[in-house]
This record gives sequence, structure tokens and C-alpha cells, in this order.
Amino acid sequence: MPHIIIEYSQTSLCEEELAGFMAEAYEAVNSTQLFEEENIKLRLHPVTHFQLGLPDCGFIHAMCRIHIGKTEAEKKHLSKTLLAAIKRCVKGRMVITVEVMDMDRLCYAKTITAD
Repeated sequence: MPHIIIEYSQTSLCEEELAGFMAEAYEAVNSTQLFEEENIKLRLHPVTHFQLGLPDCGFIHAMCRIHIGKTEAEKKHLSKTLLAAIKRCVKGRMVITVEVMDMDRLCYAKTITAD
């Protein structure tokens, strides 16, 4: 944990920027020291069709799904740290949002399969 799922307007980041963007976001989450590095999971999802109320504007939305137990201050630290990292990576007009959500441990299941 955590799962960092980042949706972005496909025109907001070009293919050449994705590896650097992902590394920057990953390092931001790791720098908070709220999670063990090996437990951080990050994935990017481009969105091809979207509509915003702002013309000529793209978006990036980061959903941080974490286990219950972090304080409000820790969640706020995670949110602000990731927001700042994303902001450093983008050019042009962009709506950037970060959301931290607690996951229900009772309903979460996980396994790691072998070859």
C-alpha cells in the first residue's frame, strides 16, 4: 500500500514524458516516509475523451488509496507532496487534483502468484 492511480488527459503528457513523470510521482510518495518503498504501487491511465468547464485545459487526477490508520495530517502531507511533484512536471494550463482515500481492510484481498 498505497495504490497511486493517476488519470490524465492524454494530451497533457507526451509519451517521452511518462517515465520521468512516473518517477517524480513515485519519489514524492516515497519521500513522505509514510509507506515502505516496496509497497508503493503507481499506475498511469490516459483518458482520451473528457470534458472540462475550462477551455483549452487538461487535467491530472491522482487517487491515493491507502489502508486505514494514517492521521489527517499524514494524509494532508501525502496530498500536498504529490500535488507539488505533479505540478513541477507539467506545462501549460492544467487542472491538478489529488485525492487520498482510506481502503476498507476487511474488503481488501491480495495475493502474489509465483511462476
